[in-house]
Amino acid sequence: MIKRYGSSTLLGSSSKVVLLRIDYSHVKLKIVIMNNFKISFISIVLIVSICLPFSLLGQENKDVRSHEKFFLRFLGGVGPGSIVLDNTGSDMSFKALGGLFHFQIGSEISDNLVLFGDLGGFSLTEPKVEWQGTTSTAQNSDISSMGFGAGLSYYFMPADMYMSGSLLFSQIMLESDNVEAESEMGPGVFVCIGKEWWVGKKWGLGVAGFFEIAWVKDQKDAQGNQANINSQILGVAFSATLY
Repeated sequence: MIKRYGSSTLLGSSSKVVLLRIDYSHVKLKIVIMNNFKISFISIVLIVSICLPFSLLGQENKDVRSHEKFFLRFLGGVGPGSIVLDNTGSDMSFKALGGLFHFQIGSEISDNLVLFGDLGGFSLTEPKVEWQGTTSTAQNSDISSMGFGAGLSYYFMPADMYMSGSLLFSQIMLESDNVEAESEMGPGVFVCIGKEWWVGKKWGLGVAGFFEIAWVKDQKDAQGNQANINSQILGVAFSATLY
């Protein structure tokens, strides 16, 4: 059994100061994180609802539709995700169908090439917990990976297909039994390939395949131990872009 109270680390070897409780017969993790991820899909639905009325006004000559300087994109998607904590060879993994949300804003720097800032990540709800040969479900729990950074997106016109990549500063965050914990910041990458369709002179709705990964370290525990943490998710996202 492992339990950590009052510590900012996610996982460690201390028997007195631990964050997670693991019982071989029962695993119960109460992790409440990043409630904004739970409304990511609602946000996409609202965006689509706002964009679609403009499509009735934007069905003019298709030749006038072109990308301009300002760029704004919302991405919301789902896919299998995992977060793995490796503490001196003892891996604890969290796996579930995750929800992803990214907000990107920037400007065109060359023809069909956009430079943007990126904020987003993904959340796993009630994940399966695998540790020391046992598998259990973390009831009423979430664990999330969040990052911010910058990226480039290139559009292949006139097909309106794009490739996009971001370099992120990422972090894993969780909360259990009123004890908050977070990892150190580490590098992350978010990439996607998508296709969009005009719904007006400036708005486009689309679908994309995405992959996100991050490598971070846990905070050091009292004994100086520090776990490595890897998070990743692969899936399909819907997008709404003002460009």
